[in-house]
Amino acid sequence: MPKEFQHSLAQFLLSVGFQSIGEGMWLHESTKVRVKAMPGNSEEGDICIWKDQWMSRQLAIEKQIIARIKPLRSVFARDTRIVPIDVATARDFLDQEHVKGFLKGSSYFGCIVPPHRVFRGIESDYSYKECPLVAVAVFGKSFLMKEPGLEGCLSGELIEIATLSSIRLVGGLTKFLQAYKDVIPETHNVMTYVDKEWNSGKGFLSIGFAKIGETEPIQLENRKTKGNLKLRYVYR
Repeated sequence: MPKEFQHSLAQFLLSVGFQSIGEGMWLHESTKVRVKAMPGNSEEGDICIWKDQWMSRQLAIEKQIIARIKPLRSVFARDTRIVPIDVATARDFLDQEHVKGFLKGSSYFGCIVPPHRVFRGIESDYSYKECPLVAVAVFGKSFLMKEPGLEGCLSGELIEIATLSSIRLVGGLTKFLQAYKDVIPETHNVMTYVDKEWNSGKGFLSIGFAKIGETEPIQLENRKTKGNLKLRYVYR
């Protein structure tokens, strides 16, 4: 493992309260969040970080780790509005707030604080049409399913979603899903894939997604991922 990568990661983690518990492994004691520098063995729930990710996405990764270990301000979805946004606005937000950066889709939605809710004091470094922007979701093209029992059902795909790293958006995912359904009423379900190196999927499962499978580990240029959880949300 390149020493400069592990040293840089260790410096950051130690500065925010983690402690080393082994070669390339750190623990935040009070929250039980564990970070593993890859390659190496990791346990379910560990945040796994590779050199190329750290070198290209360090700021976003730092934001997400801090968000896992510190209390966040709760913002309730009822105080926000979901609106279609342009690709440039989505790119600007996701490149800073998602560990994978911006991923291209076919439709983009933003969660904004409308003018009549500004009194709540919800702030953001991002905005859309002069309203604070606190979350963004990217959806792919919908398609007719061929899966037995679901033949002909229209399925969408949630490609990525990210919330401002300084807040916890209560009810935000559900609100994005409903906004997508409002635009394409005939949608039967939405699929998404959860990166097992960053997310256990518990948040998705808690609002009605069901696990329907797992993808095989993916071989990239110089590393192999742990694969993804395949989840489905069926509208009722």
